[in-house]
Amino acid sequence: MINSKTLKQVKEKLKIHHTLYRFPVKAELWEDIFDQCINGDCSDWIPGGHDVGTDVLCETTGTRYQNKGGEVNLKKGTITWSGHRTTSHRTINDKIKFISQKHCDEYVMLARNKKEWVNGNKIYYLISFNSSKIDYSKLKWSETYSKTGKLTGWVGVNDKLPYSAKISLSMSAQLWTECSIDYLENIKKITIL
Repeated sequence: MINSKTLKQVKEKLKIHHTLYRFPVKAELWEDIFDQCINGDCSDWIPGGHDVGTDVLCETTGTRYQNKGGEVNLKKGTITWSGHRTTSHRTINDKIKFISQKHCDEYVMLARNKKEWVNGNKIYYLISFNSSKIDYSKLKWSETYSKTGKLTGWVGVNDKLPYSAKISLSMSAQLWTECSIDYLENIKKITIL
């Protein structure tokens, strides 16, 4: 989980970023910042390196982190993020088996609400949680179709769980997850002035 020292370093690096750029921190920029905060300047981090689903490896503890962006919906109290592309897994059962494997130990998200940014408010939501909180094998998966009857993907739901998922064929069979923010841990709001 994010401790106070790491949180302070993340805030400082985000502020430095925004002295130069109006563009938000995303993707490899977020991975790089997080790696610098937990591993220091002597890190061997390589963009896109490590194993499938692990973006940053903590060199002292061995903890595998998956760094994500995400869209926060303040009205619904949810966060949505993209996950694995599953094109190489042929059947829905193969896809579910793959996405249900433990690819990382923790998720660390630097999410945003688009409306806040459109209104000029540079606000990030730093959210970290154990990857075991999301188990795609516990969802009931069903096919989705277009109006013309063409298979468009699959949706996974479970009324007893605070998250759902979908796999969209039009986007390289990419996994998308929507989760209640209240279900997740260690949520910090970071405002860049």
